[in-house]
Amino acid sequence: MASEQLQSFRAFIQAAEEGAAIPPVDEHDLKCLHELCVERAKRYCGKDGVVTLDAMARACSPSANLPAVWLRHSQLRALYRQGLLAEWQNGTALDDAVFQLAATIPMNGTDLAPEAFLQHLRSASPVR
Repeated sequence: MASEQLQSFRAFIQAAEEGAAIPPVDEHDLKCLHELCVERAKRYCGKDGVVTLDAMARACSPSANLPAVWLRHSQLRALYRQGLLAEWQNGTALDDAVFQLAATIPMNGTDLAPEAFLQHLRSASPVR
């Protein structure tokens, strides 16, 4: 089972690297994976470490498309690390609007265009 899951994950990522469309995911799954990574960073002195498929499966809902969640989260995490989400961040927590957008914004391939993401987020977020 684990071997099939890993092969499926790798095939999904390879297709994404070749420009395949990344399906939308549940925003709650993105949020749970973000919280798991934040906890790992606290535990391992700022490093996310390796998040195994098992850990992801435990953090996400049973119906989650794990490679799609991981891929969308990895792009979100890059924006987070670069400080581009600061206006939607409170400590290590991110506003729900960030997860809503990251879960559903059209994505082809492995790159999420930061400028477009931030523009969408600004137009959807209430002024503070």
